[in-house]
Amino acid sequence: MAIYEYRGINSRGKNLKGLLDASSVENAREKLKGQGVFLQSIQEVTKSKRQFNLSFSFTVKRNIVTQITRQLSFLLSASLPVDSAIEGVIDQTEDSEIKKMMIGIKEKIKEGKSVSQAFSDHPEYFNKMYISTLHAGEVSGKLDVVFERLSTMYEKSQALKSKLRASLTYPSLMLVFAVLIIVFLVSFLIPTFAKMFVEFGQVLPLPTRILIGISNIVTKAWWAILLFLALLAFIFNRVYKNEKGKKYFDLLVLRLPIIKNLVLGTFTVRFSYTMSLMLYNGVGIIESLENTLGIFRNVVFKDLLNNAIDMVRKGEKLSRALASGIVFNSSILGMIHAGEAGDRVPDVLEKIGAYAEVEIEERIKTLTSLIEPVVIMIIGLFVGFVVLAIMLPIFQVNQMFG
Repeated sequence: MAIYEYRGINSRGKNLKGLLDASSVENAREKLKGQGVFLQSIQEVTKSKRQFNLSFSFTVKRNIVTQITRQLSFLLSASLPVDSAIEGVIDQTEDSEIKKMMIGIKEKIKEGKSVSQAFSDHPEYFNKMYISTLHAGEVSGKLDVVFERLSTMYEKSQALKSKLRASLTYPSLMLVFAVLIIVFLVSFLIPTFAKMFVEFGQVLPLPTRILIGISNIVTKAWWAILLFLALLAFIFNRVYKNEKGKKYFDLLVLRLPIIKNLVLGTFTVRFSYTMSLMLYNGVGIIESLENTLGIFRNVVFKDLLNNAIDMVRKGEKLSRALASGIVFNSSILGMIHAGEAGDRVPDVLEKIGAYAEVEIEERIKTLTSLIEPVVIMIIGLFVGFVVLAIMLPIFQVNQMFG
């Protein structure tokens, strides 16, 4: 099947433009003729154009999945059949690759496949968690509720990431600005003063000699610095690809005082919301854990969830299975245990996720407020050191001629 872009006029004289999935140009012409469209032009979407759209879609696929899910949730809540809801999404989609994907999903559903089976043919967009939740929604007959909860979860995840990015943007810009100031001083300003001081033939003070030495390294051996940094990046990449090396660095991240809380908080939010979503919609606890496992890359988190899966298979409760490791504290485990006692685990997990989300926001604000004065202090200390290193020789020259 290929996808064709066409222009035409309908029976009312209205100009039309769109995409159509067909086996050949002739087949596409017949389909459009049957729809009452008088063709003006038609051409297959080229491979290069599709490739560009696909690569673009990969960079924003999370946003695309959220948008598709929200649209389907809205249309299904209006009591539309699934194929009609997907048709509505197709009409609202401009990206040709996404339009083709949704047309393919609609055709498979018309052929008799279930919604989860049709979506599962596109794992690059819809992961195992998404598919399992859809399947549970089909079994329970609550597909509209499932899409609503999926869209809510994705939107919360996006909102959290946006807050993290927004909070770290200003400190990052300050750090870049600080580095640029330091590079400018060391590369351009200091060499000028260094030549002037050398002409007097005096023994320069220690701070001045240190500053001139740093300036010489930066201006004359910059290539060596870049080579060293590239070598460090290469070594880190090789070590991180190794299983033991990855585990070491993942553990190291969880031992850093400030970063640890952010990473653990983010994990708690994603884990809680995902498990709550799946359990609420009838997915089994083992299957929920297995699908949740796939959304994390940190080895420590994967080991915890793998161990939890094994323990649950042996008959342990979820709260007991999650008790190993450094991830969940006694307060969270106690809440999960209480939820198990009252058969309200999905609700409790959702509350844990909401609480952890608020906690992360507070920690981000605190971190941002701490980074700003620290960066300013670093800039001030370096500039002060530069001023001292420049002024001391000037004082010596004044004493010589005074």
